[in-house]
Amino acid sequence: MDYKSLIANGRSVRDFKDMPVETAKLLEVEKFILKCKKLVADIAVESRFIEGEEAYKRLYGVAGYNGVAVKAPTYLVLLSENKDHYIENAGYVGERAVLKTRDLGLNSCWVTFNDQDAVKKALGIESDKEVVALIAMGYAANGGVKVETSVKTGDNYSKADIKVEGTGSSRIALEEMVFIDEWNNNATVEVLEERALLDAFSYARLAPSALNKQPWRFIVDGGKVVLAIDSENYSGSYINKIDAGIVMLYFGVILDVTMFDSKWGFDNLDKDYKISSNYKVVGYCNI
Repeated sequence: MDYKSLIANGRSVRDFKDMPVETAKLLEVEKFILKCKKLVADIAVESRFIEGEEAYKRLYGVAGYNGVAVKAPTYLVLLSENKDHYIENAGYVGERAVLKTRDLGLNSCWVTFNDQDAVKKALGIESDKEVVALIAMGYAANGGVKVETSVKTGDNYSKADIKVEGTGSSRIALEEMVFIDEWNNNATVEVLEERALLDAFSYARLAPSALNKQPWRFIVDGGKVVLAIDSENYSGSYINKIDAGIVMLYFGVILDVTMFDSKWGFDNLDKDYKISSNYKVVGYCNI
């Protein structure tokens, strides 16, 4: 897959055509999820597809913003073992599946929920695994919310006016997102280019997040890239963990296709990066 193109042309769709998704495409997505690279390799993940308007009716009041589910021809339900970092892994795998659906000409959007047991009951799912992601899938009726950017390799990434169409929200500049060695020591495009990290950070900048809050910041520390997430209660926040997994994917997948196989770690980092009190270091990638 052309990950750069798929990321740059990303859009979240909440209005779908009343048109079923071909079985062959669903099987291809299912096979992809089974074999794709995970954030944590030993966490067992499985996918199920719930098709038809019945899924929307069952999920009404259980999933979606204020309990209003998305009316889509198909729902992808991601199930996972409950292990350390399994929610971050769900964000990583779920968004990888989103990119795969986009590659197949489909559209999608993440659907929020608060009670995974209620989702399982509503959809009649019997499994010892937890529901960790709901993704509505189908063909877009009216385009969707799109990341607006003309940025290509070699352009001025930091000055490009990257916006999320329909929200009025702009992307943070690279200099605000990436620090060198410690907090508030802002990176420059030139330094990131010298370290061959400009592409990876530029595409990570395009990662979707809940309400487009862009809660991530990075610290380049020698041979490590450290990820910090803006959260006063990260340990209990499903959404922030999903966002962390997604941005780890976007950064890592560009390294995978441009430099080397990326690997995120979660071991405790004893070093004091002098990070802001409302941020938490959640992982690192060796470079």
